[in-house]
Amino acid sequence: MHSTNTGILDKKVYIPYMSDAAYALTAAFKRCGVDSDVMDEPDESTLDFGLKYTNGNECMPCFVTTGDIIKVIERPGFDAKKSAFFMPTSPGPCKFGQYNRLHEMVLDNMGYNEVEFLIPSAKKSYTDFVGDKAVLFRRVAWQGCVAIDTLEKALYRVRPYEINKGDTASVYKECIKLVTDSIEKGKDLYETMAECARKFEKIPRVDEERPLIGVVGEIFLRLNKFTNNFTIDKIESLGGEVSVVPTYKWITFTTYEYSMNALMSRKIKDIFLSILVNYYQKKDENNIFRPFKKLLRNHKETGIGKILSYSKKYIDLSLGGEAILTVGESIDFAKKGCSGVVSIHPFHCMPGSIVQTLSKKFREDLNNFPWINLWFDGQESTNLMLRLEAFMHQAKQWQGVRNDLPEAA
Repeated sequence: MHSTNTGILDKKVYIPYMSDAAYALTAAFKRCGVDSDVMDEPDESTLDFGLKYTNGNECMPCFVTTGDIIKVIERPGFDAKKSAFFMPTSPGPCKFGQYNRLHEMVLDNMGYNEVEFLIPSAKKSYTDFVGDKAVLFRRVAWQGCVAIDTLEKALYRVRPYEINKGDTASVYKECIKLVTDSIEKGKDLYETMAECARKFEKIPRVDEERPLIGVVGEIFLRLNKFTNNFTIDKIESLGGEVSVVPTYKWITFTTYEYSMNALMSRKIKDIFLSILVNYYQKKDENNIFRPFKKLLRNHKETGIGKILSYSKKYIDLSLGGEAILTVGESIDFAKKGCSGVVSIHPFHCMPGSIVQTLSKKFREDLNNFPWINLWFDGQESTNLMLRLEAFMHQAKQWQGVRNDLPEAA
């Protein structure tokens, strides 16, 4: 077995399901002539497979992705020689960068040493795909992720207020299909998003305002419903509305770091590439968000530079990774008028432990802003609902004073 970013045109690429953005990646691969499919969403069988082939001390995303890979290779007709698994990597204080190595070892031990892994790196802002369609893939994959994340924002904005239960989920699924079809067939994605915005705006809903809850934390768990024990559904059932840090925010962060490193190293080629990537990312984000501007209350994602400026009071930015983003995003949510923040992490997560340690300090700076740390390891938590009930009680009390925040934070 070996890792590769080449030679995939004749292979089927499997995408792990972290969020619905996975469907955008699959559509982008197909647009570039590469057969691709999204793995099944994780379930209890995923945990059974994952824990069977790991020792249980890994973080939950690790044994979940391991389990999902095992489920794919055990399907009838699986061809190891014609298959590759998409598993990005990242440097920094996180086990994420070692997932692909563990997966390779597990599959080697099972006799599947001909399977390849496609491993783009965050260190290069995932620009290290090669081949004549690398630029096309990265652009349409980026556009697709932003589009799907924007649809998810609309889902969470509308669903708590829908009059007819299920209307929003139905429109959301319809729009996912429209977006992936647009990406795969090279249609005008901007126009597709305008059509989707109109569909969401037509959904009948009650005229009320719930406390807005920001959801931050480790990217896999905060986005994957099964692994966080359907926390978002629980918050909505308790009278809240959520705003989740989207998938593509991590990509903008890696682009920011790539740009800073290019400037520091004075590598002209990297500087030029980072300028181009930044330009097109911002252009796409603005155009995709524009039709949803009114519906989403103009809550466009705050730029990475601003997010990091919030973080640096509490944490050394050289640490990198999700800890500095989680701190900054939490403060940003407070400043945007959220009534509380839920921070979601897997057990054995170093960035999560750092955030929990720091959270007491920056919560105090935000007038004891409602906050809850949630940890998951695949086991059913008997007190999750009770903790969320207590948290939502605080959030509803905070709602009346949510704009009274110190500017120095």
